[in-house]
Amino acid sequence: MVQKTTGQPRNWILGVGLRLMLGIGTGAAGTILCETAQSIASPAVLSAEEVAQQMQTIPDWTLAGQEISCTYLFEDFVEAIAYVNRLVEPAEAAAHHPDLTIAYNRVTLRLTTHDAGGLTELDFRVAQSSRAATNPGGSPLACAAVE
Repeated sequence: MVQKTTGQPRNWILGVGLRLMLGIGTGAAGTILCETAQSIASPAVLSAEEVAQQMQTIPDWTLAGQEISCTYLFEDFVEAIAYVNRLVEPAEAAAHHPDLTIAYNRVTLRLTTHDAGGLTELDFRVAQSSRAATNPGGSPLACAAVE
């Protein structure tokens, strides 16, 4: 569960599972080390070599210029919307949100860091967590071939 802290509206305290998905660790005695939205909102644009390395972690995603994308197919509209709802907490925690297109049972995610003007580490973190959210507790779905 994501909770806002009082007095610092852009700081987030992350639950254990979410911390692990986003690669945010814990300190001494399990204290949560959280990043502020401000500290992760302006990451550096990745080089072409860094993008190529990151693409190996999400090989079924498509790279087009400074954007990565994936379309997932679900059994029906209800499952597609349930998936989109599972994206909310990781996206809010990372202060980075995918562009979404929903067409019945098809959900397309597009990621780029608009503020930085290209692909950053945040795009790949959100892509990996969104991939894991396709089938919680099971094998993640692969991106569908786009017509």
